[in-house]
Amino acid sequence: MNIWDLAKQKLVENKQRAAELEQKLDDENGVATDNYLAEVRRRHESHIIIAGNRKCGKSSFMLNFLERKEDLKESVGLEFTYARRTRGNVKDVANLWELGGGSSVTELLSVPITMKNVETCSLIILLDMTNLDEVWITIEKTVDTVRRLVENLEKQDSNLQTRLAEKMKLRLEKYDSGSLKMCTPCPIPMTIVATKYDEFQNFESEKRRHLCQFLRFLAYSYGANLMMYSSRMEQFPKLVKNMISHFAFGTVCPQGYITDHNKPMFIKYGFDNLESIGIPPGSENFMGASSPFNLWKESFISIWPQKTGNLDVEDTKKQDPMIDPVFKEPNIDNLVEIKRKELENHIRSKRDREAAEARAAERIAKINLR
Repeated sequence: MNIWDLAKQKLVENKQRAAELEQKLDDENGVATDNYLAEVRRRHESHIIIAGNRKCGKSSFMLNFLERKEDLKESVGLEFTYARRTRGNVKDVANLWELGGGSSVTELLSVPITMKNVETCSLIILLDMTNLDEVWITIEKTVDTVRRLVENLEKQDSNLQTRLAEKMKLRLEKYDSGSLKMCTPCPIPMTIVATKYDEFQNFESEKRRHLCQFLRFLAYSYGANLMMYSSRMEQFPKLVKNMISHFAFGTVCPQGYITDHNKPMFIKYGFDNLESIGIPPGSENFMGASSPFNLWKESFISIWPQKTGNLDVEDTKKQDPMIDPVFKEPNIDNLVEIKRKELENHIRSKRDREAAEARAAERIAKINLR
């Protein structure tokens, strides 16, 4: 046996050992590998987008997963880091994108949501339960932006819509046909994380109950997981790590169904229903709503009016010296404007190039079919 045969034999043995280890992990968890989980495990790279309103705990949430202890600083724009895992000879990479700045910068999601990445993207939205005048508009604008970006990509690739629909069907197989008609699921896997539970648990019981109802409906409507979180309580880091690992590396999703407003809620997608959630508070006043989503939205806004306009611009103006007229620097400001235009041109060129590549691939596929 020569050196090449030995190398081939070693490769086969390593693959077999990795498969046995994977099976052992499944057996230890006592959970059968479902179709969606199997689909996630076939890939070796994933993209996790972490979004939400400003100062809601995105950075501490991500550092919990990475098991890093760092001094927290305010995130600006779109920040990137990654995590790796090795399974035998297989190296898995999770690309983590943190959207700092709240709903005012959702257009930056076009950077991770591309033709190449969209099928391995997942969205985690953090909502600050102590800042309720931004909750609804933050999640709605973020999901609407994701939906629009995905729809634009589907127009460039006639088969992408079919593939994403199949992935969604696997993901939401627990939903019955009636539930799916009532929902408008996010086109990519999604988790809603209600943050600052340490403060939320001290709210009045009625306020907690109503907010839990609204959060459950949002998760139900978007086909999302729902969990509560606090960076100041020791019970949450393991849950955070397991949840992100599920989307990043295809590990088993945390299990549970906790809907009691006196406890930290956890609901896996597909396990809730409208009968259990109930009706929105004061719904008799909004019977003219055009859809169940708008009915719940109007009810929420009647209790916690949302900030109008751009949520984060005013706060940014108060803190950002680049916008403060006292700190004007014409030369630097002009250079920043030039770089901003260069970035816009780069993004536009990249989008056009990807569209041209997609059209070329489609033409080649049609020629091959002939």
